[in-house]
Amino acid sequence: MTANTHDRGAPAAPARRSGLGVALFLEATERFSFYGMLSILLVYLLDVRGLAAPRANLFVGSFNALALVSTLLGSRLGGVVLGPARTVLYGCAIQFMALVLLGLSVMWPVLFLPAAAAVAVTNGLTRTNMAVLILRHAGGGRSADGLATLYTFAVNLGAMFSFLLVPWIGRRHGYALAFGACAAGLFMGAAAALLNRRALAGGASGGTARAVPRAVAETGLAIVSYWVVLNFPAGGHWIFWLVTSAIPVFWAWAWRNATPAERPGIAICLILVAEAMFYGMFDEQTTSTFVLYALHDLNRQFSVAGVTLFELDAPQIVAINAGLTMLLGPVFVVLYRLVDARFGTVALSVKYVCGSVFIVIGFLVLCLDTAGGAPGLRAPWGMFGAYAALSVAGLIMNGLGLSVVTTYLPARMRTMSVAVYYISTGLAMYGGSVLANAMGIGRLHAATPIPESLSTFHALFRGFTLLAACGAGGIVLLLPVLRRLERRAG
Repeated sequence: MTANTHDRGAPAAPARRSGLGVALFLEATERFSFYGMLSILLVYLLDVRGLAAPRANLFVGSFNALALVSTLLGSRLGGVVLGPARTVLYGCAIQFMALVLLGLSVMWPVLFLPAAAAVAVTNGLTRTNMAVLILRHAGGGRSADGLATLYTFAVNLGAMFSFLLVPWIGRRHGYALAFGACAAGLFMGAAAALLNRRALAGGASGGTARAVPRAVAETGLAIVSYWVVLNFPAGGHWIFWLVTSAIPVFWAWAWRNATPAERPGIAICLILVAEAMFYGMFDEQTTSTFVLYALHDLNRQFSVAGVTLFELDAPQIVAINAGLTMLLGPVFVVLYRLVDARFGTVALSVKYVCGSVFIVIGFLVLCLDTAGGAPGLRAPWGMFGAYAALSVAGLIMNGLGLSVVTTYLPARMRTMSVAVYYISTGLAMYGGSVLANAMGIGRLHAATPIPESLSTFHALFRGFTLLAACGAGGIVLLLPVLRRLERRAG
């Protein structure tokens, strides 16, 4: 089954192009606001709220997991209550208010947790349905892989600017103005989407006015629930196991309601989503342990032959990942087209193998960079190399998760499946933060000497390198199984 088989009844070509442009712009600005908030969350917890590194790391992991678990709510509201376009716009409105409250929380700390909970919830409202609005343009010469890569490009365009700008504002002008900048970026995208809401919706119906109170009530209940969880981030493991146990229930339901011809595609999707979860454990480190490593042991002046090219704050270091992903995104779009035209479509399972190899390379670079007894801070180019490898892995594996859903699952299951995909990767990211704490971050504190912290990070990166190598080997061993299933899926 291919994405092109589900293009009947799509909007006309000019409307499709306009709607795609509006959706990509909104996605970039919404991601600017979300990742801008995330870019300063760890240092805000360390500097303003006085949390120790292990607790701050676990809080960020819990927040990331909840932000992706909330895609289940977004899937429901977008699929059966409001429609995807209206859900996105309502989510942007709530997120804007939450970001304003985060800015005010610098003066009134009691506002921080409910505002953070609201941002985590609205991530699910926007992220799931933005993916639906973009992927509905598959067909008419646009492949699902290419659209997924454009989606990833828009995400990282917003993320790169937020990781560069928001921490800079926070350090020089205070966290209140930094959170305000996130709100301002979101306002720009939401205003443009409102002015072009017909193109964004693509002519699809958006529910009735009577559905709005129900959607507001469900969103409010989710925010209250998340506020409770974020008050006790160490209890997040109970949420982890609860939601993890629910994921097999979804796949069992999908299998039971599928026709015999659809079941090989569901099996492929299940395996490839598991491989995407494998990537999620490592992706979590790019915004948490990598930042902690930059705070403790990295010389953040990027120099060549003694000449400093530029300098980044520790939170800004993540902009390398977003920037490289953004720059490489169009290259991958062209590459997919060239490969498809010359050799035929490359199986998604093969692309996952390639992505897993780059995960190994990324963590091996940091493992080698922190090895040895050389005193002092480490040069930043090792971090740059690790981010480069993980950017390639992200482009290959992270964007493909959406393509897997579009390619292998029947249309009636897609909206819920996108949510399950995001929930699965969110759980993997939470698991990655717990694993990082167990592998050494739990022993880290603000006054840890450089030699001791270097030893801690070396042990952590060595452990993740070995885990990545074992995972890549498992993905390779699954290739024959996936090829047989692909032949059966046609």
